[in-house]
Order: sequence, then C-alpha cells, then structure tokens
Amino acid sequence: MNETAPHRTSGPWIVAGVAAALVWRLVLVLRTPVPSGDGCSYLWIARQIAEGRVALGLSEVFPPGFPLLCAPFLALGGDDWTVGACVCVVAAALTVWPLVRIADLLRPGAGVSAAILWVSSSLLARNAAEVFSEPTYLLAMAIGTLCGLRAQWWRLGIWSGIAFWIRPEGLVLAAAFVLVERRRALVALVPVVLAVAALAAFRWWHGQGFDPLPILAFHTNERDDLPERGAVFANLVQVPLRWFEAFGGAGVLPLLLFVPALRSGRPAGALVWQVAMQIGAICTFVTRRRFLLSAAVPVIALAGVAAAALAPRTRRIVLVLLVAFEGVTAWRGVTDADRVAERQVGEYFGQELRPGERIVTDLTRILWFAGQRPLWPRHFRVEELVALAAAPDSRFVALREKHESFPEIAKGIESGWVRAQLPERLDRSVRERGIAVFQRR
Repeated sequence: MNETAPHRTSGPWIVAGVAAALVWRLVLVLRTPVPSGDGCSYLWIARQIAEGRVALGLSEVFPPGFPLLCAPFLALGGDDWTVGACVCVVAAALTVWPLVRIADLLRPGAGVSAAILWVSSSLLARNAAEVFSEPTYLLAMAIGTLCGLRAQWWRLGIWSGIAFWIRPEGLVLAAAFVLVERRRALVALVPVVLAVAALAAFRWWHGQGFDPLPILAFHTNERDDLPERGAVFANLVQVPLRWFEAFGGAGVLPLLLFVPALRSGRPAGALVWQVAMQIGAICTFVTRRRFLLSAAVPVIALAGVAAAALAPRTRRIVLVLLVAFEGVTAWRGVTDADRVAERQVGEYFGQELRPGERIVTDLTRILWFAGQRPLWPRHFRVEELVALAAAPDSRFVALREKHESFPEIAKGIESGWVRAQLPERLDRSVRERGIAVFQRR
C-alpha cells in the first residue's frame, strides 16, 4: 500500500478544496442561530478545562478530545461558541488534504471528485456549523487512513488513538487495516491500546474512575428514553434511509465498490471495513443520520473513486447535480432561525438568576446560554421535570409547548407557577418558537 507519485492535479485541487470548504462552512455558521445541544455540552466541558476545573469537565459522559482542542483557545480569552465553530470549520477544511490523497491512491484522479463531494456534502457542512465533534474526529480518521494506505503502521495507530479520544469509533480505523493487512498492521494496535489506557488514566487521575468510555455505561444503564436502543435488526433496517439522509447522492456512488473491495483485499478493502464496522457499532445503539457521518471519510473517498470511473461527461453531470442538490439542502437545512429564542431566554435567565437559583427545562441550549451546566444527553420523563420544578431553588421553568408531554408537565406544576412576565421582544420570540416560560407565584 505504499504511496506512488501523487496525481499531478491533486495539489491545486487540495488548495481550492480547503478554501471552498472553509468559506462554505463559515457562511453556514453565520446562518446558524445556536449551536447543537451536544455542542453546548462539548463547549461547557472545554470551558471547565480551560478554567482549571478538569475533574468537573470530565464528569460529563462525552469523550474529552474535542473539548481539549478548544480549551487552549478559551483559556486565551476566546468566546466559547466562536472558538468551537472555528475549530470545527478549520478541521473540516483541512480534511480535504488527506481525503484527496486517499482517493488518488485508490484511483489516480479520483481526488478531484472526492474534494468536490466533501466540500458540498450538506450534512457534513451543517455538522461543522453546529459545533459537533465529528469534524475533528474525521480529520484524525482521514490522516490515519492515509497513513494506513502508506503502510505507516505506527502513525496509523497513533491517529486511531487520537480519534478514539474524540469519538469511540476511532478504534475501527486501526482494526480495519488489521483485517486487510493482518500481521503487517498488527503493530498499529500498540499505540491504540496505549491511547485507550491513557484516556482511562487521565479520567482516573481526575477522580472519575479508570474508565475510558463512561458514555457506554450511560447508554446502557440510563438511556431508557430510547425504546429502539440495542434493537440491532430494527436499527439495521433503518440504515438505508439514514444513509441517504447523511450522504445524499454521494452515498449511492460507492455502494457497488463495497463487495468487490472486500473480496479482493485491495486498499479500498480497509475503507469498506471501516464503514461496515461503524455501521455495526451504530446498530447496537440507535440509528441516526448524524451517527453515520462517522464513516464519512471512507464513504466520500470511495464515492470519489466511483465518480472517477464514470465517463467524463457523465461524471461532470453527476457532480453538478450533486453539488446543486447538496448546496440547496445545506442552505435550507440549517437550524431554524427562530431557535434564537432559546439563546435569548437563556441570556435573560442568566441576568435574572441569583446565586444558587436554577432553571428547569428540557432545552439544553437555554441552560448553556444562562451559564449553567447543560442537560444530560437524554430525554427527561414528566415526573422528573415536575420533581425538579418542585425543588426550592428552581426559579424558572421553560418548556416546549409542542412537546407531547407538555400538557401533563404544565398540569403537574400549575399550583406553584405562573406564566412569566417577559420583556415584549423576548415574549414575542418565545411565543413564535413555542416556548412556555413559567416563574414561581
């Protein structure tokens, strides 16, 4: 799998792809009114680490890799949301470089198509704008995949370990090459094991137990709000639809390469194994389009290879249609503009709350913008929210009126709460968004 001379057109396309990915994602950042719910948790962890409260940050269930990348910039005085968005956007743009190299190694000239598909991919672009951990994870996976294709086994293992610190699926990177290369790639597992042990030790040193992935126990023991959790066959049936939602037309291109690549043991086989193992891991939990993005590097690289195999005229038509479709869906698919109400409510609460008081809500962005700890990543039951509202330190309650449980929750707190009197502009925003805000009588 040693690298041959790079395709002569790859250099200019890498520069153009990096620039285009950077600009397009920055445009989407400007159109995105609030970060994602998980993004709020990542940024909260990063803030705790930046201010020296490492143990508190590690008490969250999310892996700390992405927050650790953000923390130095926050320590230098950066705004939380700006820093998180910039780290995501830059990581997504830089991924063009290893992705083009990967595709060119599989088929000379395929890097051009891979770059175009990566830049334009709708959900990938929005994912960076919403401050998820995938952009940094995928950068590590892309560099590691390139190292694997070059038979640089130690580097492959190091990047697989780095990816693991960001998302658990990072382990499949080294494992996929071991399945294809067998003994030759076994050495890559050494740095992976060290990375797993280092993360466990890092958490143990800060009083969180010798457990590299508390999120696994959390999903096993506390995610009773997801009835489909662990239903492998039912989740597998959902994969085709979620696959198309995640990758659009680009996800269709590489499908014909999968079985031949696995049988031949060619370099593409390691990429196909990555996809297969990522899907397998997802099906043991729940199937979501965002989770499938963890396989974006091999999917887009193989899509570039498939596109390069088309006749030139056909390839141009296919790429133009895909870019147009993905561009429109990205532009129209960003977070709804009226979600800015969650930010406005949170900032208002942050000014109104006295020390020791708290907010009861099922909207984690409200908590984060109020300067409080985000919610645990699960859906809360009616009785849990009612019990939290009954606590004497609860000052405000903010709930989604369109949620199916809202009437029951509202009835449960009706004796001690009334609709809050908000400033006119804020009141209009929350009504448009469908947020009910209560305060104590």
